[in-house]
Amino acid sequence: METRRLRYFVTIVDSGTITRAAELLHLAQPALSQHVSALESEFKQQLLVRSRRGIVPTAAGRSLYRYAQSILRLESEAHHEINSEVSSPSGTVTIGLAPYSLASSLAIPILQAVRSRYPRIVMRIVETLTVIHSQAIRMGQIDAALVFDPGPVRGVNFDRISTDPLVLVTPADLEVPGASEDEVPISALADFEFILPVRTHTLRSLMEQTLSRAGLELKVLIEMEHSRPLTEAVALGLGVTVLPLPAAQARFRGEEFRLRRITNPELTVGFALATPDHEPLSAAADAVVQTLREMLLGPEGPWTGTDQAD
Repeated sequence: METRRLRYFVTIVDSGTITRAAELLHLAQPALSQHVSALESEFKQQLLVRSRRGIVPTAAGRSLYRYAQSILRLESEAHHEINSEVSSPSGTVTIGLAPYSLASSLAIPILQAVRSRYPRIVMRIVETLTVIHSQAIRMGQIDAALVFDPGPVRGVNFDRISTDPLVLVTPADLEVPGASEDEVPISALADFEFILPVRTHTLRSLMEQTLSRAGLELKVLIEMEHSRPLTEAVALGLGVTVLPLPAAQARFRGEEFRLRRITNPELTVGFALATPDHEPLSAAADAVVQTLREMLLGPEGPWTGTDQAD
C-alpha cells in the first residue's frame, strides 16, 4: 500500500467531496477516483459512499481513516526526525491531559518549558479523546499523558507522580448529613446528584465501585468531559463533584465552596505520567517526556510535600 493513497483518502474524507479534495491535492478527479478504487480493491470493501452531505466513509472507511491518520502521522514524524539535528529535535508532540485532575493547571508551565528548550517542537495538548488516554497511547494517537493511574495496562508505562486523597466538593451552604466540616463518610454520598466524567474515566470507575461495595448507588445526573465549566456548575447548584485534593484546591477557591475528605473508607487516587512501553518515542517526543519527568518527578515538582508514591 502506498502512503500517498492513504493521504488522498484522508483528504477526501476531510473535504467531503472529490472535487474539493482534487483541488487541494492538485490532482485530476479521475486520477483521484482511481486511487480510491485501488484502495477498495486492496481491502475488498467499499470505503466511500455519496450522501446528501457529499462523500462520507462507510464503516470500513471509518476504520481505515483512523488507521491512516496514525500511519501518516508516523510517516510525518519519521521525516521530521530524520531530517532534524539530534541537538534540536522537531516535529509534533501530542500530550493528553486527564480532565478532573490538576493536569490542566500544568499545561502552561509545560508549554513554557518545552518552548524554551526546544523551539522547533510543535506541542499539541488534548484533554478529551474519543478513546481513553491509555488506549490512545497504545494506538499511537498521543505520545504521553498526565492521567489518573488505572493500574497495569499492557503496552503503557505509568510513572507515579502523586497519590492524593479524594474530596467531595459542594457549595458551602449545602447541608451534608453525617459530615463534619472537613470529612464526609462514603455512606453520605448516595444522597447527592453528581457531576462526573463518563464511565471509562478512572475517577468515575473508582467512585462507582466503592459505592457498589457499600451497597450504594452513585447518582450521576451530569456527565461532563471538560472540567473547565465544573466550578460554575457546582456554584450554580447543578450537582456536586469529587476531585483529588490538589485539583480541588486549585479549582475551587473561595468561601463559596466546601471541600470534605472522603472517609470510611478513605479514597485515594494515583496520578501518573503515561508513556508507551512497546516502541521507542520519536526524538521530539522523547525530549518532551524527559522534560515532563524533570518537572513532575524531580524534587522541585508541583507535588513536593504531598504523599509521593514509592
